[in-house]
Amino acid sequence: MDVRDCKQYLIDFLLITVVTVWGFNFAVMKLVYTWFHPIVFNAIRFVIASGVMVLLLRFMGISLRIDRKDFRGLVSLAFVSNALYPFLFVLGLSRTRAGNAALLMALTPVFAYLIGVFRKRESFNFAVLVGIVISLGGVLALVLFGSGEVSWGDTWIGDSLMISSAFCWAWYSAEQTRFLPKYGAIRLTVFTMLSGTVMIIPLSIPWLINQDWSGIASGAWVGLGYSALLSIVYSYFVWAYALSRIGVAHTSVFNNVTPIIALIAGWLLLGEQPSGAQLVGVMLVLTGVFMVRSRKPTAIPDE
Repeated sequence: MDVRDCKQYLIDFLLITVVTVWGFNFAVMKLVYTWFHPIVFNAIRFVIASGVMVLLLRFMGISLRIDRKDFRGLVSLAFVSNALYPFLFVLGLSRTRAGNAALLMALTPVFAYLIGVFRKRESFNFAVLVGIVISLGGVLALVLFGSGEVSWGDTWIGDSLMISSAFCWAWYSAEQTRFLPKYGAIRLTVFTMLSGTVMIIPLSIPWLINQDWSGIASGAWVGLGYSALLSIVYSYFVWAYALSRIGVAHTSVFNNVTPIIALIAGWLLLGEQPSGAQLVGVMLVLTGVFMVRSRKPTAIPDE
């Protein structure tokens, strides 16, 4: 095994840790919503995440300087990824079932790959597309044959918001590759996070004022910290790094491992036994991920 293979496996491992964090984050957010309004929860976790990211940037001695010609594009990217996406996600999750949310977010790799091809950030490869569709089929089996947490009739508003959030994250993943070679994963992530937080806070003021701050359980604050530090700070850095090394399709397909983590979490923490059909779904997801990752990543040229 050469050094390049070791680096590829390291990136795969890091992405597995990210989807593990995200897999548990669905349940964490649902629990925390008992004490926090979704918009308040979102605003606070973004403030915490932004503060930690800035401290890390200063500690590493990395400048946040951005070329004027890139400013408009980066602010637009920040709006989609860290203002519009989280609003759609937290409001969608609060208005639909966990199964619906997991299934609809699994559309992200499809959106990201197609956007990447359309925007010429990714070269078209039929085998990659087939792998993504197979993994999507696995997610379908995982959710539909799960605990019954899927319902489409009375959750159409939340489902529509989740589809929109999946598209926003896909757009961010595809468009981010345009700036990663120039600014790197850390500087780009911090700039878009800060810009998005500046947009979020004014919009969240009415809900922050009306939030009942008395009697919030300590566990809710722990869940908030988990979502801010692991689901955002750690995961966003790793995601940007992976995009810069292995491309849009190869990174985004790992989104579809998240329902597997949710299945394992339900088994370990809640005693929910997976069905045979769900185990087939697991195999389909892993097969699809392997098909995509076995293809040579699209190189992102340095400037």
